[in-house]
Amino acid sequence: MRLAAGVAAAAAVVDLLVLGLLHAVSPEVDPVTRPVSEYALGDFGWLATIRTLAQGIGPIALAVALRRERVGALLLLVAGVLKLAMPLFPVDALGTPATSAGQMHNLLGNLTFFLFPVAALVLFRPLRRRGSRLAPAVAVVLAIAMVGVLVADAVGGYGLAQRAYLALCAVWLLLAALAVLHDRRNTAR
Repeated sequence: MRLAAGVAAAAAVVDLLVLGLLHAVSPEVDPVTRPVSEYALGDFGWLATIRTLAQGIGPIALAVALRRERVGALLLLVAGVLKLAMPLFPVDALGTPATSAGQMHNLLGNLTFFLFPVAALVLFRPLRRRGSRLAPAVAVVLAIAMVGVLVADAVGGYGLAQRAYLALCAVWLLLAALAVLHDRRNTAR
């Protein structure tokens, strides 16, 4: 369990660091209006792929660490697998006709968008039992941020809201992994 939680924590840190780095190296993607997936279309698309892989590996590793929490672990596992599939389906560039690959990318992204906060909320009590106060609180904020992304999409601030939501996903993953690592019940296992 500890190894899996460590992998989840490391993946969350990679996710956050690469997200920040992409903003610096790819200024052509407007962070206020454009989705994060568009970083994959630029010169540093390989960085975007690393980030997406971290977004898949992290939830899968946390699902392994929390495998006794069946529903929450299953939701994390599904979200992680869907994230790992996303790089296989490149996003469509702005202003280009929709492709089947781009539509699949959007479908996978939308599924993970809704699944991840649900998993975090399902794991609210189990993480609290492990002594974490922050992970459950961030789960609630994450659910609110999900609604914020939908509202922001209607008013032209989708990119900014999505980035805040994605950063919260990584923060929640990190806090949940740390809760598993610091759980006193785990130290003897």
